[in-house]
Amino acid sequence: MDRRSRFCLAVGLALAAVMPAWAATLTTLTVELGAVRSDEGRIYVAVFPESASKTFPDAGDAIAGAWRIASAGSRRFVFAELPPGRYAVTAYHDENGNGELDANMLGIPTEGYGFANDAFGRMGPPSFGAAAVEVGEDGGTADISLSY
Repeated sequence: MDRRSRFCLAVGLALAAVMPAWAATLTTLTVELGAVRSDEGRIYVAVFPESASKTFPDAGDAIAGAWRIASAGSRRFVFAELPPGRYAVTAYHDENGNGELDANMLGIPTEGYGFANDAFGRMGPPSFGAAAVEVGEDGGTADISLSY
């Protein structure tokens, strides 16, 4: 085996040793969303890292998000390739399809919304901690029932 072949073999073995350790640090968060009242519009789910706890639930701080067509009853969202950690999760039902969570003049939502652990806030959204779930190396699940 010449010098170049030995070098390529050594690099390949080093990468093979590192890659499984790196891939094993990523996990999956499954969001079980319930109480969707109609088939109208779309559902949006957002995932926030713990670093966003001070500004939660500012949409700009979400590290993952997904839209799905609404269907009455329940929906499942799966977010893959997240590092293990603590995440807060929010969801809303955009029934009229305008891409926003509509609210009345007092700021009270007029479309369905919810937080992981069915957390509820007083005079505003719940805290990050109330809406957070632990996602370990084996993954994690967040349950949300929408409120209308």
